[in-house]
Amino acid sequence: MTTSPLHIIQLETEADVGLLTQAVRECCLENRFDRVDTEEMVLGCSEIGHNAVRHGGGGSAKIYKLKYGKVIRVIISDDGPGIINFDLASRQGYSTVKTSLGLGLESTQRLVDNFKLDSKVGQGTTVILEKYRPLTVDNVAYGLVSIPDNNYNYNGDQYILKEYDGDSILIGVVDGPGQGYDAHSIAQTCKQFVENNYRKPLTEIMTALNTLMKESIDDVGITCSLARITPGEISYIGLGDTHVYLSLDGNDDISLTNQEGRIGYVRKVKTQLYNSEFQNTARIILCTDGIKTIHDMIEDENPQALANKLFDQYHRTFGDATIIIAGYNNVKSYGN
Repeated sequence: MTTSPLHIIQLETEADVGLLTQAVRECCLENRFDRVDTEEMVLGCSEIGHNAVRHGGGGSAKIYKLKYGKVIRVIISDDGPGIINFDLASRQGYSTVKTSLGLGLESTQRLVDNFKLDSKVGQGTTVILEKYRPLTVDNVAYGLVSIPDNNYNYNGDQYILKEYDGDSILIGVVDGPGQGYDAHSIAQTCKQFVENNYRKPLTEIMTALNTLMKESIDDVGITCSLARITPGEISYIGLGDTHVYLSLDGNDDISLTNQEGRIGYVRKVKTQLYNSEFQNTARIILCTDGIKTIHDMIEDENPQALANKLFDQYHRTFGDATIIIAGYNNVKSYGN
């Protein structure tokens, strides 16, 4: 089904950009975006709107409300000359628009949750900007404990927590090689890579991580678990000695088995290990090897309290240790 835009604004003058930012601000606030997220979206649309007027000779902006207001999408198009030097235009702070904030495309991308640009020389430019409303505690609650080895200042474990589309999350743990700064640095790089590619299939992300580590100077490799939860569905992939426990619709926890080996030192990453649907609730617990195998699950409805109790009972004396929990409730949304 095609969604009709809430507003279509012709961008011919800078005053029209003001009409665009006013409409974007009102749309975000009406759909319960907080002030910070709202103003970030307004700033991003202002920068791109000014570009359309000053460089594209004018254009149009369409504002959409998607997923019952969980996603605000703005599409700004012009029929101008296109972006000739994309690298220069993407440089942080670069802008030839005297009345703009001088944000540039690179900074504008960081203001929004999803940014897509299509520009053809002589044919014009189209930019899509999206902002996602953060999930509420009715949708998802988290628990996290991540502690470095007592002998090191840096944590070789990293966790991944990416919310998107107003109803979905990507959660994971990365266990770097050994302890200390080197392990921390490698794990942090892998975390950033996953977060930058969060929409890709889990097998594709893990395969790319394996290639990334093969090309690095590391001679140990990392271990990693990734899980994606969308309304009514959960998928998981893991490689190495991280361990995972899953509960769907209140049923007993399932212990998922990872592919053996370490990322960077396996010939091929196996396809996604687990995929399942659920009706109402899903709870997933991800642990690095600094947490012992959990045999008796402690009952606690609060994920943070559960993470604290499991960590106290099962963490090892030495080594980095991380446990992260996501409790997801498949809340139905109504409206249009």
